[in-house]
Amino acid sequence: MPGRSVNPRSSVVIALGISFTYLGLISAGIGLYYAYLPAILLGLAAIALGAGLYFAASTRDANRQARALANLVFHEKVAIMSSYLGRQQNQIEHDRAAAVDFSRWADPSLREEFEELWQEFFERQGKILVIKIGGSTLGQHDTTLQDLVSLQKQGYLPVVVHGGGNRVTEWLKQMNISSSFVRGLRVTDERTLEVVIAVLAGLVNKELVAAINALGGKAIGLSGVDGGLIEGRIADPAMGYAGEVVRINPEPLGAVIGAGYIPVISPGGYRLPGDDGDPVMLLNINADTGASEIAAALKADRLIFLTNVAGIQNGDGKIVPRLSADEVRVMIESGVIKEGMIPKAEGCVRALNAVGFTQIIDGRVPGALLAAAQNGYGGTRIE
Repeated sequence: MPGRSVNPRSSVVIALGISFTYLGLISAGIGLYYAYLPAILLGLAAIALGAGLYFAASTRDANRQARALANLVFHEKVAIMSSYLGRQQNQIEHDRAAAVDFSRWADPSLREEFEELWQEFFERQGKILVIKIGGSTLGQHDTTLQDLVSLQKQGYLPVVVHGGGNRVTEWLKQMNISSSFVRGLRVTDERTLEVVIAVLAGLVNKELVAAINALGGKAIGLSGVDGGLIEGRIADPAMGYAGEVVRINPEPLGAVIGAGYIPVISPGGYRLPGDDGDPVMLLNINADTGASEIAAALKADRLIFLTNVAGIQNGDGKIVPRLSADEVRVMIESGVIKEGMIPKAEGCVRALNAVGFTQIIDGRVPGALLAAAQNGYGGTRIE
């Protein structure tokens, strides 16, 4: 510990003790020189008083240091056990309390650095980032999952919604089931629905959760059906069991986030039984739509879509760095935004009422998610 700092009150008492001792020595010296007994007695009394003040203050300060050290040890013990039990917020608070208790004896420059770092962390803490990961962005060169783990360790609260349409299409081909799309949405009959739920909520979801945990993160997989997270309905019978979101029930996500885990969500949904007598209660909810509705329900700090393109392109094929909601609507109506980009762009616009801002970035680029989450860099920002 560089330099010993004491309590201000103790410093004053120590200074008084030294002063009285110094004056007592002078008085006693004068008394001895002139053989003047009252001066000698006064000097001895001042020396005694000064020494008493000095040692009393020093002992009191030492006791304070000992108590601070004991608090430091126990705060850190509680923090370690909280970390082990997955109680991230409790761990953070005890780490801070330990630093505050011991900071009075720390070097001022270290104390200042700690306060700056804490302020930076506090500004991030509680910031929910809803991140939609497309299956086409995950490959051997991207760093999406590593970025997620880094964000979690830095105090951000990531919520992941994943797609996996390519994997679904592959499985449908193997089963000789054809696929068709309207405005980027998959037409979903009952057989297709079974494959969608099995592949996304099963295989793809668990692969992502396993990979995040293997990288040192903490993740729990969910589907939109779990805990009644995504409630939907059939909006267009011609689209089959491709549903639209009616309600997001965010309580399950709050429980997972509060326990210190990243929710990794497969966007299937459920529907309440209707008057049509149809026993099917599951729905295929588009992942882009699901991500935007979840972001709005959580009032997330931002919504980030990771795609396999660099952002939204204008009519000349150039990436547009910033767009307003009205500009996005015009580009959709004019056909500039088309196919699979339509649900993403519409999702961004839909979430803007509750989310700070939304962003569409190229998830194949290493570090793209970190740059977007920390600084808002990359792709197209819609606000």
